[in-house]
Amino acid sequence: MKPEKKYPLFLALLIVFIFIIHSIALYFSLYWRIRWFDNVPHFLGGFWLGAAALWFIYLSGKIKSENLSFYFVLLFAVSFASLIGVVWELYEVLTDFFIANGFPANIDQLGLRDTMTDLFFDLLGALSAGLIFIKKLSKYKNGE
Repeated sequence: MKPEKKYPLFLALLIVFIFIIHSIALYFSLYWRIRWFDNVPHFLGGFWLGAAALWFIYLSGKIKSENLSFYFVLLFAVSFASLIGVVWELYEVLTDFFIANGFPANIDQLGLRDTMTDLFFDLLGALSAGLIFIKKLSKYKNGE
């Protein structure tokens, strides 16, 4: 099966998997019980964002990608995940400011270290998606 056909299915299954992990983590309070657990959905979310950006550039047919450098595309995927990651962290800060204001503990934000760790795993996930994508795409182009 061509990558153009199975890649959207992969993206759909991955986002469902992330949603399930997030739902289970909320239900069982895993984010608060296991300090590192928050890194898992951030990595997977960054991976999904990077993979979705790469799908848009290479496989959607909306952009002619024959002349684009792999390095440019990798930078685009990581930048896209960074942008969405920053927007998500801003959402968490605003949620705490407007909703959790006055509560003894913040709901979403545990501090600067938490925010930077979240962004790091977003970037790491997107970088991983980009590197895997480039490796698979070069194999596909070479007929392997």
